[in-house]
Amino acid sequence: MKYVRIWVFFISLLGGLQWGLGQQEERLAISVTDSIGVKEKTPLSLRFGADLYRIVRSQVSDDFNGFEAVADLRVGEKLFLAIELGSVESTRQVEQVNFTTTGDYLKLGFDYNMYENWEGMDNHVTIGLRFASSSHSQFLNNYTILDRTRFWPSSDLPISNGYATGLRPDLNAQWFEVVVGFKVQLLRNIYMGLSLRLNRLLNDKLPENFDNIYIPGFNKKTEDNIFGAGFNYTLTYSLPLRSRKK
Repeated sequence: MKYVRIWVFFISLLGGLQWGLGQQEERLAISVTDSIGVKEKTPLSLRFGADLYRIVRSQVSDDFNGFEAVADLRVGEKLFLAIELGSVESTRQVEQVNFTTTGDYLKLGFDYNMYENWEGMDNHVTIGLRFASSSHSQFLNNYTILDRTRFWPSSDLPISNGYATGLRPDLNAQWFEVVVGFKVQLLRNIYMGLSLRLNRLLNDKLPENFDNIYIPGFNKKTEDNIFGAGFNYTLTYSLPLRSRKK
């Protein structure tokens, strides 16, 4: 049901973008003059797809279930507005604590293509920024009290229904990302891409008697470290909205 809501939102967003482009095509047009004085309009395109890594990981891992939809809108010769929307359910064991994180995240920003293509090519080497936000919950499944003295013979058994276990709802976090990536055109309008992200946490709402050890979209967080990292591996389709005038 969560993925259905994500796709409904995603399709609605794409429809709204197409309608907005139809209303403002002339205002978004960027014109350049060639050597014989003929004006050209920068082509516009809407590219959308999904992160393959999260799809594959969801199939092979019992402790992870996630999906990420991606899209970008070309608004200039080298400038792209970007959006990423994802959902994650992940169970992790960190030292003596076992917990499940469930939530959604949204990332908005831009990419700038630094690559100079040859005639007929459309590959990308990009740098960009994202502002991201998550809405999530933490469920403490169990924890172990570590007794190095071995005074209590059963002290290493996980505690699953004692103090502090259970759900911590209504949590959130905000951060920004520096993104470096590339996209290669495999076939006409079909692209394979990889991006690497360095994240810097701005703010997060902490659960009671616990911490946001893992944040959807941000990934692993530690008590003394507000930086994180991530990546995605995408397959996308580019929908031309306006071709370059010849």
